Amino acid sequence: MNATNASNSAQVFDWLIVNGRVIDGTGQAPFFADIGLVGNKIAAIGQLFHAKAKNRIDATGKFIAPGFIDIHTHFDTALFVHPEAYCALSQGVTTVVIGNCGHSPVPIPDERRNELRKLLPVIEAGIDWKWRKFSDYLEDLEAIKPAVNIISLVGHCALRASVVGFENRPATEDELKAMQKLLEDCMDEGAWGLSSGLIYPPSAFANFEELVALTEVVAKRGGLYSTHMRSESDALVSAVTEALQTALKSGAKLQISHHKAAHKPNWGKVAVTLGMIEQTALQHDVNIDAYPYTAGSSYLAQLLPLWALEGGASALLERLKDKSQRQQINEALERDEKIDWSEVIIASVASEEYQPLQGKTVKEVSKMLGLTPSETVLHLIEHEQNAVNMVWFVMDEQDVERVLTHPLCLVGSDALTVPAMPDAPEPKPYVHPRTYGTFPKVLRWLVREKGKLTWQEAIAKMTGKTAFKLGLKKRGLIKEGYFADLVVFDPNEIADCANYENPHLSAKGIDFVFVNGVPAIAEGQPTKERSGQVLKFGSD
Repeated sequence: MNATNASNSAQVFDWLIVNGRVIDGTGQAPFFADIGLVGNKIAAIGQLFHAKAKNRIDATGKFIAPGFIDIHTHFDTALFVHPEAYCALSQGVTTVVIGNCGHSPVPIPDERRNELRKLLPVIEAGIDWKWRKFSDYLEDLEAIKPAVNIISLVGHCALRASVVGFENRPATEDELKAMQKLLEDCMDEGAWGLSSGLIYPPSAFANFEELVALTEVVAKRGGLYSTHMRSESDALVSAVTEALQTALKSGAKLQISHHKAAHKPNWGKVAVTLGMIEQTALQHDVNIDAYPYTAGSSYLAQLLPLWALEGGASALLERLKDKSQRQQINEALERDEKIDWSEVIIASVASEEYQPLQGKTVKEVSKMLGLTPSETVLHLIEHEQNAVNMVWFVMDEQDVERVLTHPLCLVGSDALTVPAMPDAPEPKPYVHPRTYGTFPKVLRWLVREKGKLTWQEAIAKMTGKTAFKLGLKKRGLIKEGYFADLVVFDPNEIADCANYENPHLSAKGIDFVFVNGVPAIAEGQPTKERSGQVLKFGSD
């Protein structure tokens, strides 16, 4: 703790938060202290009650924590539509990491851009992808004045599509060198590392050698390698092995995204994989992240066999026009015993015509359309030109708890979109409740209700540990001289309100959220201030 006695100072603070208990993000126990802010920094921590301040907050009975860092989002293009990022701010998030799961809208050459857009509806927000260089993308993010801080990764799908295309084949030696050079350029321009999405074409078509070669570039610069592994279900153990071996061979810091064991026959396997990760962590920098829900979310075409997506979304749509190939894809869906159509929800669609289907299960939609469930999936993909996302119940709650409470686990929402403000007149798509509830749910469920984590342990997972993993120098902790990203919340009241029936409900119990010294949430209400920064690799 950095203590300051304000009685010996003529300092006038812009904001003074008094009478609160500080959870500083290090994992140490809460302590009573006042916090003074000047500009965008924490200027003093200590007994400051009698100090002069332009604005004062009485935090009696409240906790003061660093702003939460969401290590896994898909806000890559959605922030351009809704830079106010209320869904993140309202749950205490002040910094988001984008470019996950191999998905990023840049770098991609003009002639392949539209094909990548069609293939990655998870990050499709209805705007032009006009960027040729990573620096152009970051400059445009800065120009919108986002309400949260942004950290960007390079998506392997974009890298591979740029150089190799959408075919299922190994990269040639020249292509591999070209991808390495492109990744180097992106990191030099501000990207924090690389993400892979090894169930998503074209990232899924990469072999182990390609992943090692690319992550060696990341390792040389001290960046992060984040991976959506090749399997999170039947081949989970071998997928974890590949991820660990990739990191060990290249030397890159590893982040295993949304760690889970999907589908009932695989429940319990996380006991094995967590042991593997623990052993590797004794000699290498490796972490995982997770969200506190038993449903995941992705684009609907993820349900299809991988071969159906070879060549990109255009090739998929052509296959669906061919009677024979469509039948093969349909039969593959019907044979997949893992799918329960009453547990797959249609989340978002592109057309206005099918918006009434959002929030309904495939089983419900199939009855409405008079089709079998598998043919319903193919019809939706074809009708929406692949721009259709789903929410899918695949996890066991005990597994989710076990992963989230593990010391190596950080917290990431995996939220796909940034919905409009609550008072906006525009219609809101169906979203996963994690979009609004991830961080408050961890605190409500695993801290206050179940006692599986202490307050300081949970907050460290959301702040200090995440900042350390990313290499942030002056964020994630409450320390003098650090950026004033702060959350003031009531430990007795903080809770998620969003659920699968009503996913657009914001959390409760969060009183103030500061981003770079400016209140974005004040007395529980959005101020509509946008003081976030686009953080380039190597910055604070």
